[in-house]
Amino acid sequence: MKIKFNWKILLSIILISVAFGYFLALSGDEIKKTDLYQEKGRNFASQNSALQTQNSKKLYEVLEVIDGDTFKIKYGEQKKSVRILGMNTPEKSGPYRKRECFGEEATKKAKEILSGKKVSLEFDSSQSKFDKFGRILAYVYVDGKIDFEEEMIKQGYAYEYTYHGHKYKKQKIYKETQKKAEKNKLGLWAENTCNGKK
Repeated sequence: MKIKFNWKILLSIILISVAFGYFLALSGDEIKKTDLYQEKGRNFASQNSALQTQNSKKLYEVLEVIDGDTFKIKYGEQKKSVRILGMNTPEKSGPYRKRECFGEEATKKAKEILSGKKVSLEFDSSQSKFDKFGRILAYVYVDGKIDFEEEMIKQGYAYEYTYHGHKYKKQKIYKETQKKAEKNKLGLWAENTCNGKK
């Protein structure tokens, strides 16, 4: 008895086998990607946790002052950028930004207060711990005591800054401090400097 060979059935079996193998390979890649993302998430969470538990007490050496509201600290063997919460200073001149009134003065003042000092950091649960550039977002205390933001706003080198309307813990204090600087026409509020304009 002769068995009739059916090429269509054979071809269908081969195609199904190839498709199934491809599906398994993709699934394996997705599992690897998921594992990788979970690992990154764990690392990021670990970094957040370490910062949250340590920074309220630990003092960090200031390595470099970038401008009035950004500086770098020694964090272990690394350099970490810190973007200060609750205040904003005018921009100094640079290749990617336009100089604003009192920007150079604000940077100079920040250097005067921070250079060669150690700082402690305090986080605010209403804000992220890192910004989109990966910089640490925190309140800054010079030698663990002096509120750097309040000092800069009080002397008229910075504005109170609320990010996208997100109310934060020290908002009221910094707003009131700014009102006093405005009233006394200090720093960037003086008529012979910026008169409160950037």
